[in-house]
Amino acid sequence: MYMDDLLKAADSEELAIENAKNIRDGLAEGDFHLTNWISNSPKLVAALQPIADSTVEATCSLASDEVEKLLGIFYEPSTDDLTFRVTGADEVEWTRAGLLSKVAAVYDPLGHAAPLIVKAKIKLCELGIKGLNWKDVVTGEDKSWWQRWFSSLKHLNSIRMPRNLQPNKKNIKSSQLLTFCDACEEAVAAAVYLNTSYEDGSSNCRLVMAKTKLAPRKTISIPKLELNTALLGARLSRYVEEALNLPYLTRLFWTDSSTTRNWLRAVAAHYTPFVSHRVGEIQSLTDPSEWRFVPGKLNIADVATRSLLIDEEPIPPGWLEGPDFLKQPINLWPKDLPWMAVSEERRAAHTQHATKLPSNYDWSKVKIDSSKLSHCLKMEGPFKELMRRCQEEEFNEDIQQLRDFKTSRHRDFNN
Repeated sequence: MYMDDLLKAADSEELAIENAKNIRDGLAEGDFHLTNWISNSPKLVAALQPIADSTVEATCSLASDEVEKLLGIFYEPSTDDLTFRVTGADEVEWTRAGLLSKVAAVYDPLGHAAPLIVKAKIKLCELGIKGLNWKDVVTGEDKSWWQRWFSSLKHLNSIRMPRNLQPNKKNIKSSQLLTFCDACEEAVAAAVYLNTSYEDGSSNCRLVMAKTKLAPRKTISIPKLELNTALLGARLSRYVEEALNLPYLTRLFWTDSSTTRNWLRAVAAHYTPFVSHRVGEIQSLTDPSEWRFVPGKLNIADVATRSLLIDEEPIPPGWLEGPDFLKQPINLWPKDLPWMAVSEERRAAHTQHATKLPSNYDWSKVKIDSSKLSHCLKMEGPFKELMRRCQEEEFNEDIQQLRDFKTSRHRDFNN
């Protein structure tokens, strides 16, 4: 349920009709009336025509080939496909504000167009860094780049994505949720795929959801960016897993950062707070054994982290269906790296030890008889010096720390 829209799927027409009627009738009792039913099954739409009732407005059948909008993505009931529809790409106000309004209009909640959209976000950020105000006109090479981007954007109209992630659900052998993570100086990205194998030996892999973020303007090392992306991927995978709610679903996470891979194998508390907090959360969301190393050239998330614009490929091959190696047997997938200790960002070890200074005083010569006992208890005369010497030998380090503290406080007061 999203706002006042309901989205459901079922394995058969009979089950879909039964569920839809139960939901419709249940909500109607509370005076919430579902209308405008859309489905790839004309039988379901026909079965959901409202009962003649003066309190319920009649709805028309929408079981047709018309394209209906679904959260910014369009759904074609006749083919059961999801598509994009880009309009107004030729009507652009060539200012920073005008470009932003166009980029924001391409609403892609599942991230299917992320490789193309992230390029525009990076370029918008660059315009701000160059000092352009919102109403300043974009000219020269910048305008040329944006013209090419709008031309590539039109290609989204021809892309079709099957709605059904598992078309042959009755013969499923195994299901895997595969998450790819990557980062560069411009942006970070995580993409989650559902890879399904069937009893007849066939398989299919579909992009479920992807997320991108621009890299912070403040300089940060690539290993830290990769660690941030691993956390993004772990959170996104958990969200997708809970939404799909599939039985016997296994998970794998892929990163092309050897440093991140080994951080996730280590004890989080051994590293600085930046690394420790993120490693700790990732380890709470995933198991270190679920992570794998993948070479950068095979990491499909890389295509959603760069601003390089390729005219022929608005959405690169493999983005919607996963990298090619997933079509091979699992034993031919990239091998994981052996464990190695990572010294980078390791927390400094603090060691404390006490040193007992050698004594130059012969304590065996100290004689205390009854006549001197009163002076000893009152710490008078030579006994006061003996006590000071004893304290210096036994508590030398503590006394020195107290002296240093008093000196530093005296210096602060003077300042």
